[in-house]
Amino acid sequence: MSWIFLAIINVFATAVANLYQKIAMREEKSDPISSAIAFQLLTGVCYLVFALIKGFQLPPISLAPYFLGTMTFYAAGTVFIFKAIKLIEASEMSIISGVGAIVTIITSMIFLHDTLSPTQLIGAGCILTAVVVINLKKNGFVINKGIWYAMAGTALYGSAVIFDTTIIRVFDAVSFIPIGSFGTALVMMTAYPKKLPRVVQQLKKIDKNLLIYSLLYATSTIAFYLALATGAKVGQVSTVVRSAIILTVLLSSVLLKERHDMDKKIIGAILTTIGVILVSN
Repeated sequence: MSWIFLAIINVFATAVANLYQKIAMREEKSDPISSAIAFQLLTGVCYLVFALIKGFQLPPISLAPYFLGTMTFYAAGTVFIFKAIKLIEASEMSIISGVGAIVTIITSMIFLHDTLSPTQLIGAGCILTAVVVINLKKNGFVINKGIWYAMAGTALYGSAVIFDTTIIRVFDAVSFIPIGSFGTALVMMTAYPKKLPRVVQQLKKIDKNLLIYSLLYATSTIAFYLALATGAKVGQVSTVVRSAIILTVLLSSVLLKERHDMDKKIIGAILTTIGVILVSN
């Protein structure tokens, strides 16, 4: 199977997954925290099956601090993202996700001593402009609570990449994914022990929308790693998968009726896509 086909699978799985996350969380009775925990457990099962097929390995104990770091950041990030999608649209969430790329390059400069190129600086400017565009209202520039949650979540995800990079440099990436997912769920359960009964209830009577979201999200991640395994360069695959941002905006307008301010959303989606591609180079 060619890398481009796998990248396309990633794009469609990501875009449709974004819609199902919103569908799952727009129910009045849905709880962001217990749903976030259930999501990490469900995706963890998918990743573990994939890892067992490919050849699962246990990590060296020396990586424990890095695993703890990435699990903590992903746990906090997942909670914020699920709180955000409860309040904002899937299209807005997709556009805001570009903020994570900016945080990644900033933290990479600080902790991994990477350098910031003029191209990346332009990309960061495009992403920030996209955030401004989708939050421009008649009464000025307004950022609601959902947008703040979204930016916090994507920023935490972007910071977690630093730990991920350190781990993957010396440990098998396929084995790392399920450990990280289950560990992230464990961190959240430790932080929110009162949510455990509701998590158990959700897993017994799984919300089909949350289940579909988890399966599609896991599929997109696995397709990404399989694309890289074919020998494709990270830059090649990353460039293709960024189109999921635009596809999410288009699909959400048709299937979720998120049609207000479409001009701003399309401009924001294009700017974010361009920005993330430039930042990734």
